[in-house]
Amino acid sequence: MNDRSTPSAASSGRSLAKTSPAPTARSRVVAATAVAGALALTAATFASPAVAAPQPTAKPAASVAGPSDINGFRSVGYVMADSRVTRDFHVVDLLRTGAIEDLTHINYAFGNVTTDLVCDIADVPGEGDPLNDFVAQVAAKDSVDGKADKPGQKLAGNFNQLKKLKAVSPDTKILISLGGWTWSDNFSEAASTAEGRTALVDSCLDLYIDGNLPVVDGKGGPGAAAGIFDGIDIDWEWPVTGGETANARPEDKENFLLLMEEFRTELDARGAANGEDYLLTAFAPAGGWNAGQGGWLDPRLFAVVDFLNVQGYDFHGGWVPNQTGHQGNLHPDGTQNWGLGLDGALGMYVNAGADPSQVNAGLAAYGHGWYGVEDGTQGWQPAAGYVGTKTYAELRSFGGKKFFDPEIGASWLYNGDQWWSYDDPASVTAKAEFVATQGYGGAMWWDLSGDYRNELGDALGSTLRAATPGPGVADECAVPWYGTGVYTGGEVVSHEGSEYKAQWWTRNQEPGASSAWKKIGPCGTAPEVAVADCAPAWSREAVYTGGQTVSRAGVNYTAQWWTKGELPGSVTWGSWDPVGLCA
Repeated sequence: MNDRSTPSAASSGRSLAKTSPAPTARSRVVAATAVAGALALTAATFASPAVAAPQPTAKPAASVAGPSDINGFRSVGYVMADSRVTRDFHVVDLLRTGAIEDLTHINYAFGNVTTDLVCDIADVPGEGDPLNDFVAQVAAKDSVDGKADKPGQKLAGNFNQLKKLKAVSPDTKILISLGGWTWSDNFSEAASTAEGRTALVDSCLDLYIDGNLPVVDGKGGPGAAAGIFDGIDIDWEWPVTGGETANARPEDKENFLLLMEEFRTELDARGAANGEDYLLTAFAPAGGWNAGQGGWLDPRLFAVVDFLNVQGYDFHGGWVPNQTGHQGNLHPDGTQNWGLGLDGALGMYVNAGADPSQVNAGLAAYGHGWYGVEDGTQGWQPAAGYVGTKTYAELRSFGGKKFFDPEIGASWLYNGDQWWSYDDPASVTAKAEFVATQGYGGAMWWDLSGDYRNELGDALGSTLRAATPGPGVADECAVPWYGTGVYTGGEVVSHEGSEYKAQWWTRNQEPGASSAWKKIGPCGTAPEVAVADCAPAWSREAVYTGGQTVSRAGVNYTAQWWTKGELPGSVTWGSWDPVGLCA
């Protein structure tokens, strides 16, 4: 992950349905050794010509709170501790931009395992970030509830804003992410003994679950942060193979698995005592070497985590300064970059025994750039050197010509002699459709400050809403309600765990909030409806007339009238009516 940042099938029984940077940005350009492990990941490619970016699908009417799931899928977003300072991006911006509507989980980055080998927010340079976490007083204009922090309160900073966010969006799960590229340097030592693992786990739960903060500048104290975090995300980069520093040993694989098992045991015990169901997740590598050597492909891991966020970016970057390339392509680009693609990275975990519903696709809200590039129409071109990284927000206004290749699911732009690999709404839509049709659990963003207009988040969320339901929707549910659908009296849909019957013709009227729908009962009440075969896939170049049927992301759509270029499910009062699920 960048700026955060990474260099670079038996079910566990913990289903999706159950879950419904310190003082600087800490840039982590991928090390060549980390990427070199990402070898021999293979998947099929899909041939079609490059096309313009599709428009993101429409969302339901705006609401304040975030959902517990998005049509049965997850959407996880990282919030950096220092983004309030380095990027003027605040927790309240999740509400201002509507991003909260496209998120189910927030990972707060990062918590540190200190040189004392415990979780602590030490007021020591490089050891903790109490100022951003809970000490800094947030002004009214940057506060979730419009109220400024006061000098006498025990909790301020980002933690207080996250607490306020939970009050208005109670279904949004918030996790503390431990480690990251910079703060993974003490994991190996801390996990090397049974006593060390116990001390680490106990300290992390005491600090983040019980909320017992250190006292810094009059802020913090016992229970000051209680009730904010719904679980712990482990971002150990990387067991055995190491990361930024010489922070690894051969015993890490077993110690990592033992540490994760102890976290699971203690989180469950704390949850039983508190009447909560605490989550345990992890950021997992895309590279086969890191994954295999470090224990990431061991079924013991899948048995204890709720889900994994698999790195789907930094496949190519500044460690190869003289050649452009795709940093987050969905499918392999032939043999380039060892055939690495997001599809293979996700499939690696499923092939090792993870349930697909446990696996989230990692997406990046930033890109890598090169200069001195003569041909910008394709990837893998000679370059004079590496420019660096830019956020999606910067790249969207960078200018130049934009490209999207649906065969490999990759976007890039070319301006002057600069060539940039990044995700845009076109590639995000393609990846979201892949997640939906392959039964994966959802997706993850590093990091939300890079998409401050929520254009990428909207592309992800709206595509998942228009897709076949994810693993978090019970199998017995009727066809889901789609905001773009046209329904006549008697049709049955499901929405938020209940089934409804249309009373008359209706479109864009939400079941449960409109008299157009009569509630039948919980999912499984209505008779089961057979899933149809998928019609031919929609094509942007084709012309369709009323009555023709196409498919997109596991849903069949029928044209209402003549149409060309309109993405099915993208316009509330548009040309396409979702007529049912297909397979």
